[in-house]
Amino acid sequence: MIMAIVDLPAERRSVLIVVIEPDNLERMKKADPVTLESSLQGGLLKPPAYPLDFSVLIGYEEDSAKLYELAKAARTPHAVLELLKWLERGRVFDPKQGDGVENARRLSRAVMGYSNEPKN
Repeated sequence: MIMAIVDLPAERRSVLIVVIEPDNLERMKKADPVTLESSLQGGLLKPPAYPLDFSVLIGYEEDSAKLYELAKAARTPHAVLELLKWLERGRVFDPKQGDGVENARRLSRAVMGYSNEPKN
């Protein structure tokens, strides 16, 4: 799996990229989740530079060699955009058109000592 936060200064936005590979998917099918931890928790996720314009791109890729080749080359803004374009090469969903919004659900933020479970 590849995971990185990419800050795009020219656009003043940050993107969390998560690319799941076949072995990751097989583990997840067995209820073995992936946890992405912040650097404060000992993980690899650094805070995004632009938290107010932050998005997440989750992809799946079987061609690990190509994935790692592009990821290693993603050292410049242009190369990062090439990686993003490659990951989105099969995109059908267009968020600007509102696709899928009718199926989206906002979850309440958990509050210490308060249950988010619906009351009967």
